[in-house]
Amino acid sequence: MTDQPTQPDNTPDTSARKSPLSRIVRNSAMNALGMVLIVPLNFIALFTMAQRLGAEAMGIYFSLFAISAVIHWISDAGTSTVLTRRVARTPEQLPVIVGEAMGIMLAVVSSSVLLFFIASTGWTWVMLGAIPWTLLTVAASAMVARHAIDFASNTFRGLERFEFENLVRVIQSASFCLLVWYIVQPQDNGTLAAYVAYAASNFLAAGLVWLILLVGWCCPLPKLSIQVIRQWYSESFPLGLGDVVRQLFMQIDTLLLATLSTPVAVGIYSIASRPLQPLRLVPRTIVSVTFPMMSRAAHLEREVMGEMFAKTTNLLWVASLPICIATATCAKPLVLRTAGPDYTAAIVPLQLLIWATVLMFVNAQLRFAYTALDAERKYWRLSIGSLLAKVPLCILCILYFGVYGACFSVLLGELVVSIWGLTSLKAMHMKVPHWTQLLRAIPAGLAMYATLRPFVSEQSPLWWMGLGLAVSSVAYLAACLLTGAWPREDANSFQLAFRASFGGVARRLAPTGRS
Repeated sequence: MTDQPTQPDNTPDTSARKSPLSRIVRNSAMNALGMVLIVPLNFIALFTMAQRLGAEAMGIYFSLFAISAVIHWISDAGTSTVLTRRVARTPEQLPVIVGEAMGIMLAVVSSSVLLFFIASTGWTWVMLGAIPWTLLTVAASAMVARHAIDFASNTFRGLERFEFENLVRVIQSASFCLLVWYIVQPQDNGTLAAYVAYAASNFLAAGLVWLILLVGWCCPLPKLSIQVIRQWYSESFPLGLGDVVRQLFMQIDTLLLATLSTPVAVGIYSIASRPLQPLRLVPRTIVSVTFPMMSRAAHLEREVMGEMFAKTTNLLWVASLPICIATATCAKPLVLRTAGPDYTAAIVPLQLLIWATVLMFVNAQLRFAYTALDAERKYWRLSIGSLLAKVPLCILCILYFGVYGACFSVLLGELVVSIWGLTSLKAMHMKVPHWTQLLRAIPAGLAMYATLRPFVSEQSPLWWMGLGLAVSSVAYLAACLLTGAWPREDANSFQLAFRASFGGVARRLAPTGRS
């Protein structure tokens, strides 16, 4: 008897299907492991660039980065998230879905490059008095690779195979960090070298993730037709419009500061605000895991979805506070030892901006909750309304307070999104955490600050501050359990799910005999 060829398993990885919490724990742990590696690598690359490029070159780099980020979401138009939802709901149609997605990706990439050149050439001509074509071409090529990574990663999210996405993102961050270290030097073309490093690292990651997907699961040919475009964009347009506005919402402070102020001010603000970029990835360790499950439960078990949303929102709130407390407390030695004394002016803006992390963690779920509920129109209305409220506020704050004004506008803007979004979901009969439950974490935060503060000073060695972070984190966790900020029943369920999940992983990895 000959062995039959093995067919790729297109079903989601639901080995713990009877326990959604086990799947959340297992997949979130994979994402968390990736974040533990990605965030430090991004910080190393950021502060290496800051020391070698200077404030003005950093301002140019991140101004173009902000433009590309907005263009990325305009061109994507929600199609990559629709890809995840389609794969999660009908995994048996994976070859067809991926073939259509590849065709859509070609259209997305083409529009992205075109729009970027239109926007970036205008900005560089006005602000720099010249158009650096080589720099813009390299930046545009990096956008192509980013789109490719997003489409493949969203396919794996629908299959609940998060290990592949995390693998390629770690490789991208590590290679970017290494390239920055070796090729970015304090010279006139330092901004170009930084973008060469960014583009090369993204092309490496994109090639790897698509190789894994096409070889391991399916090898369809791209399919693009008027019918495919109509079907995908009719489904994704409301979500895509909300994504575009939301991305513009997050970048508008940098864009307005670049227009109303100087590249030096943008460079200072970028050092203060860049930690928010990798920190935005942290809630994804949970949110990207719950989204496929919420997409299935929204039409079958709405109460289960509501309970999942409420518990996840509370968990994100509790997880964000220690990040804010630690960063605000350690901001001065962090900036001086990494970016250098030239960026002393970024210390207070960092201490202000980091508190937006709490709101960003809570808001991270809104997009996915609306999408799972097929309520994308409510999402883009939220996005447009919050942007219209933020723009005049941001302009006034920047004109009167400069960099500090940009910080204030970020905090107030995220607060508007949180209140509006949670109120809207509650009106749709979704369960949200009660405000008294959220307040339970405040005493735990105070306990963490009181424990950490004696360990932090300009002269404190890094190992001593690290010890302080470890001790204060334990104090925070204990206080959360004591006050009920993290309910004991949830903590016990988490512990049981962790054991069940990774015990199952160990059994699956153990060698088995074949008859």
